[in-house]
Amino acid sequence: MEGLDARIVSVEWLSGFAQAITAGEVKNVVKTILPNGWFRDVLTLTWDYRALEGAEKIVQYLSEHLRTGQITALRLAEDKFYEPRYIEAVGWIEAVFKYETPVALGRGHARLAKDGAGQWKAVSICMIVEDLKGHEEASHELGIYGNHTLAWSDVVRERKARIESDPQVLIVGGGQTGLQIAARFKQMGIRAIVIEQNERIGDTWRKRYPTLTLHTVRNHHQLLYQPFPRNWPFYTPKEKVADWLESYAKLQDLVAWTKSKVDGQPVYHDDRGKWDVVIDRNGEQVTIHPAHIVMAIGTLGEPREATLPNREKFAGTTLHTSKYEGGARYAGKRVVVVGAGNSSIDICQDLCFHKAKSVTMIQRSSTCVSSGESTAQNLMRFWPDGVPVEVGDFNFGAIPLGWFKKVMQTQTDAMWESQKDLFDKLRKGGMALNMGPDGQGQLLLVWEKGGGYWIEKGGADLIASGDIRVKQGVQPSSFSETGLIFEDGTEVQADVVIFAVGYITIRESSRKILGDETVDRTGAVYGLDEEGELQGSYRPTGHPGVSKFAA
Repeated sequence: MEGLDARIVSVEWLSGFAQAITAGEVKNVVKTILPNGWFRDVLTLTWDYRALEGAEKIVQYLSEHLRTGQITALRLAEDKFYEPRYIEAVGWIEAVFKYETPVALGRGHARLAKDGAGQWKAVSICMIVEDLKGHEEASHELGIYGNHTLAWSDVVRERKARIESDPQVLIVGGGQTGLQIAARFKQMGIRAIVIEQNERIGDTWRKRYPTLTLHTVRNHHQLLYQPFPRNWPFYTPKEKVADWLESYAKLQDLVAWTKSKVDGQPVYHDDRGKWDVVIDRNGEQVTIHPAHIVMAIGTLGEPREATLPNREKFAGTTLHTSKYEGGARYAGKRVVVVGAGNSSIDICQDLCFHKAKSVTMIQRSSTCVSSGESTAQNLMRFWPDGVPVEVGDFNFGAIPLGWFKKVMQTQTDAMWESQKDLFDKLRKGGMALNMGPDGQGQLLLVWEKGGGYWIEKGGADLIASGDIRVKQGVQPSSFSETGLIFEDGTEVQADVVIFAVGYITIRESSRKILGDETVDRTGAVYGLDEEGELQGSYRPTGHPGVSKFAA
């Protein structure tokens, strides 16, 4: 827009918003927001995540929680990556600001657009707590200890002993989420132990199928404090993920116990706010008393077992994708893969490459498919080269997902048209496609369902050519001696049946560790609630001391 100064507009808008919210004047706060705008609060006014759409809901929420002087010191962020900018394609300005509460330091994000009267108002506002006063995240250490009299090895040994003798937090699971939480806690001075049941950190990834490569671009999945080298692959192979996690635990000086698991069910003492937890640490029993347990055993939990009648009659091999170790052993075999998500298409491609006699994908319903190129372009808008990963995390995290869903639903026709060639190939091979159950596209399915989609990297050509056959719209009902029988009475011959049917939820997997009594006190985990916020993960669980189901 000619003559537009995004910084001046941002300063003027923030001045009015700051005056109103600092004074606790709810009606004046709402005057700075479009009537159908969104206000998202991440831990600022409550210890929860909330997203409110429209003036009525925002007024109700702020009236209940906003107090005079509760939010102060609002000013534009000065970091070069957060300079106010005008987004011509959508006609709004993005502005980032900082603020304080009595207990926290926060960062806010506003998207501004002109209303009918030509006034700049917020399409969305998100306010995210970043630090707790008195527990601010430390930066780097000097690296010289005891006036240059202490060796680093001695410093690490003393710190580790103090954490192991009196941990404040037990983190169950040594994957990327558990390790990053531990790294953040270390910088905040919170004593945390990570336990991992495998022999090595990263083994969860090492044990996945050989051709597994992350479907997101490298900039998106970098780890906290430790970005990838410049020559890192654009898409990260699973072995590199595994090795990076192992090195991360060491280089971040985390206390991570491998070959360790919870032994028996932890007992929580409401009166003391502490747990009694027995850890089987490589055959030795160790009892600890943390105040909090973080469950970071994976969003997808344990493999979902497929139970079909007459399994004992089937002369061939059956397995879940979690046990698939590569296609070479299935050369010359007739293979059926039940399911049509990311794991299914990856395995079908691998089977074709290794000369399986036939490969049949069973697509029971429909699938949302997006090309790898399209997905990469979308992710690179938030996580471009040369920009710290935390900037992209903040900018994307500031989007209310409920609002994002509505925006995407207006783009459904364009999404179908943009990848028409891909969809034509898949339909030629007999696949049924969707653009999300509500027309919202693939990205939101990550949070809404955790499945039901795949990122295309070459499978469409194999489906179009018939190298991967698709049996669509029918459920398998039982095994026969020579394959699978389906509900329509048809049969597919098979030597091998691979079930790509997903995983149970982290909440249900946690029952084996925490017990039914504890888990029954928690709420739903994963999927989006009525406000478009992720359920259960990084939010109050409903049980004291079960701080997070970390997805």
